[in-house]
Amino acid sequence: MKHTLRTTAAVATLLACGLAFAQTTTPAPKADAKNAKTAKVTNPVVEKPKQKLMTRDELRSCMVEDKALIDENTGLKNREKEVLAQRDELKAQKAEQDKGEQEMQARSKDLKTEIESLNAFAADIQANASKMEKDQLKAKQEEYQNRANALQPKIDAFNKERNERVEKYKGFNDRVDAHTKSQDDFNEAVENLQDKRDAWKKRCANRPYDEADELAIKKELGLKK
Repeated sequence: MKHTLRTTAAVATLLACGLAFAQTTTPAPKADAKNAKTAKVTNPVVEKPKQKLMTRDELRSCMVEDKALIDENTGLKNREKEVLAQRDELKAQKAEQDKGEQEMQARSKDLKTEIESLNAFAADIQANASKMEKDQLKAKQEEYQNRANALQPKIDAFNKERNERVEKYKGFNDRVDAHTKSQDDFNEAVENLQDKRDAWKKRCANRPYDEADELAIKKELGLKK
């Protein structure tokens, strides 16, 4: 079965991890009581409902998951380099294989022409043998044999090289299939990471937390401050 090597890897764009959490909320300063008595209120101030702070356990869970997603993204970047390197190696082998095949085809065509010419010469000798003198016939037969002896090593060398090439590239299609699967697995892993990052955003991003909890968790997990 004929296989085709992909010329480009279908590598999805890697994710940008390490999103920051929302800033810690701090209470607004209270208005001075004296000034408040004399101030004129032109527009009523409507305070927005305060968003509930994340608990320390919730913050810890989000921070741990965020770090895991960053590590997974780093691993995928390294894996991407391996996938692309394997692709480039297979492309180089394919180019070498195609070039060699073109050369073999040209040599095969030349050998076929020589063989056909020799066979035509032999047929002419056989057809006209009865019309030739003994010495003339002998000379023609010797010429045929000399041409055949010169041609045979070329044929043997060609067949030997052909067999060696078949052996050299034996299993190439299997390597292409394996690489294609590796590409598909990688792209699936990237998509899965994107899904996990989206889920993390919904659960953790833009939620207020206590900065003291963050510092305590970083110390607990051995993370940089």
